[in-house]
Amino acid sequence: MKNHIKTLPGAPPFGGGGILRTIKALFVAAAVTGSLGAGAAFAEQNGRANINVAMPGTWASHGPTVTNNFGARITYSLYDTLVWRDFLSGEAGAGGGGIELVPGLAASWEQVTPTEWDFTIREGVKFHDGTTMTTADVAFSINNTYGDGTEPFAASGTIASVVAVDDKIVRVTTKNADPALLARLATAMGRVYPQAYYESVGQEAFGRDPIGTGPYKWGVRVTGESITLEAFDDYWGGPPPLNSITFLEVPETSSRIAGLLTGEYDIVTSLPPNQTGPIDKDDDTEIRAVAVENVHMITFRQSREGNVAADKRIRKAMALSLDRDLMADKIWNGLTVAGTYDFPGYGKYYQNRPALPFDPEGAKALMADAGYNGEEIHLRVVSGWYVNMDRAMAVALEMWKEVGLNVRVEFVENWGQMGSDNDGYASSDNMWMTDPGGGLWFSWGREGGHRLNDWPVKGVAPDAVLAFGTAIEQGSDFETRAAAYNSLLDYWDEEVPSIMLYRPVEAYGVRKSLKWLPYTFFWMDFRSNNIGN
Repeated sequence: MKNHIKTLPGAPPFGGGGILRTIKALFVAAAVTGSLGAGAAFAEQNGRANINVAMPGTWASHGPTVTNNFGARITYSLYDTLVWRDFLSGEAGAGGGGIELVPGLAASWEQVTPTEWDFTIREGVKFHDGTTMTTADVAFSINNTYGDGTEPFAASGTIASVVAVDDKIVRVTTKNADPALLARLATAMGRVYPQAYYESVGQEAFGRDPIGTGPYKWGVRVTGESITLEAFDDYWGGPPPLNSITFLEVPETSSRIAGLLTGEYDIVTSLPPNQTGPIDKDDDTEIRAVAVENVHMITFRQSREGNVAADKRIRKAMALSLDRDLMADKIWNGLTVAGTYDFPGYGKYYQNRPALPFDPEGAKALMADAGYNGEEIHLRVVSGWYVNMDRAMAVALEMWKEVGLNVRVEFVENWGQMGSDNDGYASSDNMWMTDPGGGLWFSWGREGGHRLNDWPVKGVAPDAVLAFGTAIEQGSDFETRAAAYNSLLDYWDEEVPSIMLYRPVEAYGVRKSLKWLPYTFFWMDFRSNNIGN
């Protein structure tokens, strides 16, 4: 049999510790100078620390399918997955970007046919309510996660069925040979939760009071203020290292920074790199930053009637007129690069593909060929939602003006005001999983993809995208899948459905005494191998 892996019973679902590497770039100093004091030591209880994490906001629901930037920071401690991505593995693990897939809630697995996989479920795992996880819970969780229509899971439905064979084995059957199945089950779609509780309270109530198998359990939520998680000492991987984690809603960047410097907070998130000077100058705090597996972009509504940017020549002109290398360097202080849908986390499939070049003369030629005569292109942006997006749009407007493009950027307060009466909008997309079957194909190709409505025929991916994506998803060998992936990226660069701006940077302010490494995704990991003080 192939694809067979085993581990010692009871071993934690992650590998070696990696090296805690602080990335302290030359950030632009903010107006505040000097240290605001040494700050307080970590609060302790029962010999373990209680830490406070300040971030711009929290999410209303924390069910198993929540993957948005803020909610994901919390759910990562509440749930475990069937397969585990070890962010600390290999050479990339030193920077929190490891991609090795190792046993999680499944102690081992075996591919028995091209479309059938048997997962041996770890014994003695407890849910936060004290009940023991069963193979029935595992089967229910994966079937339910795929079936509830929540993005991005509806766009990943290669699974035909999940059944509990007996009290040890769960069989996953796919609709076709799926070389990325293990990578899928290492994402949120592989999370396991108790069937009885979920069915008794329903999806909405479960999200308000979630139960998983993770090292920390739901504590208390103060609406509009904070969410506290508490240590789950019956965790199958051993008692967690922290007594509690409180995530506080602190929308203002300056307030998060001030709270870190005075010792009120231990970690603060979502810091624009040009505002971190006070942290750099403080003796007790530092910046730990990482380019995440995400790309910021401007997405076009190609199906919208009257949209000038429905012409691919105009879309490509808008892309070529942006010096995205300069934008990435200046806006993110040299910490990142212009973005594409080609991510290092794809491992051997990664092509180190360059972004479309800065070519203003080429942009003008395309505009002339399209007969562009100054028609307005209306973009809409949720102000402050994406770190540095407001600044990026101010720079982009000037660059577009230089080549004669008439672009109007409208800033709105929230996504409820976004609407669809615009030609394009600020957005982002994730790598999603350690395989090229994620990212572009996840969002723009598969049935249920959350960008499908932005194609020329609303809700329907072009034939070329479907052909290349299907070959990626079902290809039986590396050469076939890699060639299809390259062709899909070529198609994207020709059509420019979105202007890929850059990979954003997640900059955390952290107390130096806290041994904690940020990962290349939005997860915050407080398991025993990634936290100490």
